[in-house]
Amino acid sequence: MKFDKLDLKILNELQLDARISNARLAERVSLSESACLSRVKKLQTQKWIAGYNAAINLTKLRHVHFLVNVSLISQDPKVNRDFKTAVAALPQIIRCYKISGEYDYILEFLCVDAAQFNSLSEGLLEQDLGIEKMHSQLVIEDAKPFGGLPLDELFELDDE
Repeated sequence: MKFDKLDLKILNELQLDARISNARLAERVSLSESACLSRVKKLQTQKWIAGYNAAINLTKLRHVHFLVNVSLISQDPKVNRDFKTAVAALPQIIRCYKISGEYDYILEFLCVDAAQFNSLSEGLLEQDLGIEKMHSQLVIEDAKPFGGLPLDELFELDDE
């Protein structure tokens, strides 16, 4: 499937409201309902749409939010694999980025309180995961909440 301006419009609309009805989506992108539904299904099949999620309002929840920089003792594939397996097992780690630079990973923790964060981070250090050092920062404010991807800039369209 070629990716074109209509597909981009569909993805932009779904980013704004994933619960939009097909009829309303078709109207917004100037397609018939059947053509719109067909395109959405193709976008899903080709994995352009990875899933649909609800954006939970964290201000309604009891939580502390930490970003943690992690350096590993080596770049050995087994060390990295073991580390990523341990991270994946903790639901309180909501994101894990492998990065370049001084640190190897950035972890994003969402915990009920500082004690839980401390327990989880100490638990990672106690395992034989090849962690050389960890540097933690408390998130004070989400100054720019995620508002969707800048799709217009990220896609090279086939019809241009």
